[in-house]
This record gives sequence, C-alpha cells and structure tokens, in this order.
Amino acid sequence: MAHAGEFRVGHEGPFEYRGTALGPEEIGRIQRLIDADLSQPQYRIAEQVCREFGWLRPNGEPARTSCSVFLRALANRGVLRLPKMGSEPPRRGGSEKRDAAAILSFLGTVPGFVECQPSGPMTLRPIEREEWSGFRLHMERYHYLGLVKPAGESMCYAAFVGTELVALLMWSAPALHNHPRDAYVGWDKRARERNLPWVVNNTRFLVLPWIRQYCLASQVLGANLRRLSHDWELRYGHPVLLAETFVDAARYKGTCYLASNWLKVGQTRGWSRLRVGFVKHGASKHVFVRALHRKAVELLRERDLPSELAARRHAPAHGRTPMAVGDGTGS
Repeated sequence: MAHAGEFRVGHEGPFEYRGTALGPEEIGRIQRLIDADLSQPQYRIAEQVCREFGWLRPNGEPARTSCSVFLRALANRGVLRLPKMGSEPPRRGGSEKRDAAAILSFLGTVPGFVECQPSGPMTLRPIEREEWSGFRLHMERYHYLGLVKPAGESMCYAAFVGTELVALLMWSAPALHNHPRDAYVGWDKRARERNLPWVVNNTRFLVLPWIRQYCLASQVLGANLRRLSHDWELRYGHPVLLAETFVDAARYKGTCYLASNWLKVGQTRGWSRLRVGFVKHGASKHVFVRALHRKAVELLRERDLPSELAARRHAPAHGRTPMAVGDGTGS
C-alpha cells in the first residue's frame, strides 16, 4: 500500500509527485536548486523543492520525508544528480532509541496476571510527548508488526481502565491506492487525489495481551472515533471524514471493528509498499471503513469540497493536542 502524498516514477518518465507532472523543465528547476549549494544535506534540498513546488501538508509543513524518497528515486534512475547523503535533521531521543533497543534485548515478555484485571471507568486520550518511548516499547514487544515511524500526519492514543493502561492506537496517513475503499466512496482519480487527506488510517491497534475484558476493544475504538476528527482538526487544522484500516485475513476477522460499526468493503490484492515501488507478498488483508461524518461519502466524492470545509483544511491549527508519531502499514 502506498500512502497519501507518495509518487509515481516510471523508467522512462513522465514523473508525477503529489499530483504535479514533472517534465524536463520541472526536473531542470529541481536540479538547479540542488546545484546551487552541493554542501547542503538532502533533507534541506527536499525542503527547498517542496516550497518551490508548493508540496505542503495540510498543516503547511513541507512534505520533506516522502519528497526525499522521491528525489532519491529520480537519482537512482539517472534523472537527477544528488550530493552524497548528508546528515539528517537533528532528532530528539537518539540515545533514547538506543536505550530502548537495549531494554528490549534484555527484557522478556511481561504476561501480566489475567486473574487480576483492572477495574474502573474506561478513558482514552492522546499520548503525551514524553510517553512516546513507552508507546514504542509496547508496540515493538506486543504488536506482531512492530513499529516504524511514518511520514505525514499521525496521532497516537492510550486507553485506560481505571489507572491501568489497557490499549494503544495509532492513526496516520491513508493508503494512496486502496481499491475497495475507492470503490466504496465512488472516487474518480481527480476527486481521490484532492480529497485523500480527509481520510485517516488506523495503522496500529493493540490491546495488551494480558487484558481480558468483554467488548473492551470495540469500546476503545468507539471512544477513539468519537473524538478523532476533533483532535485531528486541533492538531492539523482540518477534520477527517473517513477512517480506514487493514486487518490481516490470516490472523484476524476484524470482529472488534464490526462491533464498533465499521463496514468491511473488500480485501487487498496482496501487494506491499517498499521505500520505492511495490512487492507482491500474496497476504491479503480485509479492508474496513468507518464514516466520521454523516455525509462523509457524499463530501469525498466532490471534486471541490464545500468552501467551509476547504477553508478549515487550510486554516492554521490551534490548541494542538500532544504527540503525533506513528507507522504506516495497517493493523
């Protein structure tokens, strides 16, 4: 599955990225930006190219990560000349990440006590920034897909029963190509390309393995869905209209999604996205969708969304909720 904001690169051209066709003139503009300062790292080049062509996320930030991948794909095909890989932008938690890996290598599974279940009201909230290390550790230890940080918009949530953590969820950019979803919405190519940012993907959902509470998974999903669009708008300046998720057909039936009023719309064809291109693995996944607005499908079919919604998408975000980190593959 390719994700929103990704690209198409043919062997001969033409090339396309974020809906922009790139011919010789556009490639030349990119090369001149690169040649202007060959000492700059690739992430800086990607930032400049994004601003030159207006390749921005809905919150106004440059689509730096996926643009970097796109530029390297062009360089691998001999279309562009890039300087050698420079240093990446400074990131918080480099030593923290190494410490987390060390912890994982030494700690065994913590099974918990099934006979000692938590009690109290169920609550759910976005995780705080300082909780990211714990979120990542839990996902890497207990989720069969592990955790890889995504490009683009994302949010993570934690659910509690009483004061005890019981579940974790991650939401991020939707799949660029998802035939069952597209058929359900009734998208043509232009409407899909314009309105895809209004869709969000539940890329991870983990109920901790020692928790045994009846209907807890569907209750957590329901609580998250009730606040998701509002939280997304607070953080990124635009709401989301439709949620999607992918469930491994060999492992799960998606019962908790059905119980919280998701609709199964089909199955994938068994392809997976690589950093550049796709690979057929043959493992089909169930595709589920859930409307977050009473007119979600009707709005997503519009080639031009209503002005009041479009204005909200491009408005600056206010009162940002904590933390936006995640993955990008589907639970």
